[in-house]
Amino acid sequence: MIPKYLFITLSLFTTSYAMFSQDTYTCSVSDGTVIQNFREQILDSHFLGSTPDGSTMRYCSDFFTLDYGGSYTLDYIDQGGTGMDAYPNIIIGSAKISGNWIPGNETITGMPVQLSNIPEGMYLEWKVSQQNALDSDDKWMASINFIFDNYGTATSEPVSDDRDYDLVVKATSHNFNGDELDDQPTANGNNPAFWFFARETNGDIKPYVITIEGITYTYAVRYKFFEGSASNANKSHVKFIPYGPNGAPPVLILNIDDVITASRDYIAFANLPTAQYNLAQNNIGLPDAWLKSINAGYEVYTGESTLKIEKFKVYPDATLNVDDITDSNPSFSIYPNPASTNLTINFGSPEHRTVTIYNSLG
Repeated sequence: MIPKYLFITLSLFTTSYAMFSQDTYTCSVSDGTVIQNFREQILDSHFLGSTPDGSTMRYCSDFFTLDYGGSYTLDYIDQGGTGMDAYPNIIIGSAKISGNWIPGNETITGMPVQLSNIPEGMYLEWKVSQQNALDSDDKWMASINFIFDNYGTATSEPVSDDRDYDLVVKATSHNFNGDELDDQPTANGNNPAFWFFARETNGDIKPYVITIEGITYTYAVRYKFFEGSASNANKSHVKFIPYGPNGAPPVLILNIDDVITASRDYIAFANLPTAQYNLAQNNIGLPDAWLKSINAGYEVYTGESTLKIEKFKVYPDATLNVDDITDSNPSFSIYPNPASTNLTINFGSPEHRTVTIYNSLG
């Protein structure tokens, strides 16, 4: 027999999340305000823009509020060429408008914040959907980009050439190549990039694991570097790529401190050459670096499609209870989650239970 309540001390975060909300996005394609500029500030610390030429972006005020977060509908029309046309996105935090850098409101968004001071309860929630987006000529990728500043102050604009730490979390894509799970240890032809994945000792991918609504999702962690000019050669790019049978979660609930911490911890599992290992250690997840903003959007390349961000919300310091971990034991709960000190496990009844706890390294 075990007690109904169990108190455990943990040194790393768990990564099992429940949904924050069950909001439904119902803004139709023809509704809403058209974004006509390169970028517009919709709310305090909430920005929208980067619409490709020939395409139309709309948002509905009911689904772009401080309580809800942000959403948009993009009617994308390719204007030719094979490269990326734009990254139409929602920016939460700090951004540049008409040549002016606007620092984020920390009370509303939790940013700007130094990495050492990110609250354990800081999360993001993200849901995307698409229509007429799976034709043979359609090419796009949905992703989240974290904007860091390793060298500035809380209110300073990050210098583009000094953006030495990039972090991307991929959602879903179509006809998007380049995220296969193979290392490319040298630059290839006209491509100055090369990369390495975090791996187990047997060579398998070392997964970053999260659980949402009882379903486990796995991400490969890739470290990309660049040859060329000093500004590019000094950069370290980390990308979390969903793989495995469950793919990307339909609604991503992500602990911000945990994924940043993992981007640094997983360096040890990538077979990096000495120069790139040292570069990654000097760039990635530095405690004094600033998180200035988080962007959610689509890289768009070709075709015609309707691409939606149904919800993108940053919770500066949310309190999250994880209930209904298994259907067979609906009274089971763990709280708070994530936790770094005391973790309470409510078994619901004094029967034998098995509990598996994962940290950010899986």
